[in-house]
Amino acid sequence: MKMSRFVASMMMLHTLFIASVNAEELVYTRAFADGDYGNYHVAVLSAVIAATPEYGDVALTPHPHPMSQSRQLVTLLKGDADVMWSVTNSNREQRLLPVKLPLLKGYSGYRVLVINPSEQSSFAQQTGEALKQSTMVQGADWPDLSVLKANGYNVSGEDWSLWFHSMYSMVDKGLVDAFPRNIIEVHLDLERHKDKHISLEQFHLLKYPNYEYFFVSPDNPALANRLRLGLIRILDGGELERIFDSFEGHRKAEMLADAESRKIHELGNPTIPYKLDYARWDKYKDLAIRALEKEMSE
Repeated sequence: MKMSRFVASMMMLHTLFIASVNAEELVYTRAFADGDYGNYHVAVLSAVIAATPEYGDVALTPHPHPMSQSRQLVTLLKGDADVMWSVTNSNREQRLLPVKLPLLKGYSGYRVLVINPSEQSSFAQQTGEALKQSTMVQGADWPDLSVLKANGYNVSGEDWSLWFHSMYSMVDKGLVDAFPRNIIEVHLDLERHKDKHISLEQFHLLKYPNYEYFFVSPDNPALANRLRLGLIRILDGGELERIFDSFEGHRKAEMLADAESRKIHELGNPTIPYKLDYARWDKYKDLAIRALEKEMSE
């Protein structure tokens, strides 16, 4: 006797439910509990897991407690979470396993300044050396703080605060001249803090090698290889580019990166000992895939 479509559908749903119940949990850390945070990274992570079914069923779960980047690292080392994403540095690569595909195409190293709008004209006149004398603020545990200091910028660290409220308040109140933000996040930040007297500085762009990766615990090389293989597959098939382009902030970032009106200040990054030739994986797909394959074979 043939099975009815209804019964077949119910059996399929039951099978999927059992699979989801039995799926192993993969916990990712996050800086904020806000629903707008990390959507791109979670979308990429979901696509990577879906592209590697041979590794088994996994249910992606956010860690219940938002935390600073330094705390996320400790949480992975303790085994209380499985994966995080952050800008890399030598210390993080020594303590964790990096998956070396720059999730943001290297745009983490493209920095524009958020300033008090009353200071716009003064920034227009500044040379590279004068810009270094402006007072700036960064997150106290961000690798960018070390980068800016090493390049001679007058920058101080501020403790983590919800959506960087304290940093933007410092700009608003004139306690600092500028808050360098990466071009991916700055537009959303300005919208979120539109109640403050802040604006995007129009004339300068800081640029240095800076890459945002997925990281996993050194005790979990199998997960690192799953992420590498999944990234290879979604990169090769074009899905990664489609996910990236689906976010408006990413498209706006590209416009800032290519703006001819801005003076580009090239900085070194002493926190990482290399420079990738495939950070723009949309342009250098084959190089990026070969690099990930090489990591898997080592």
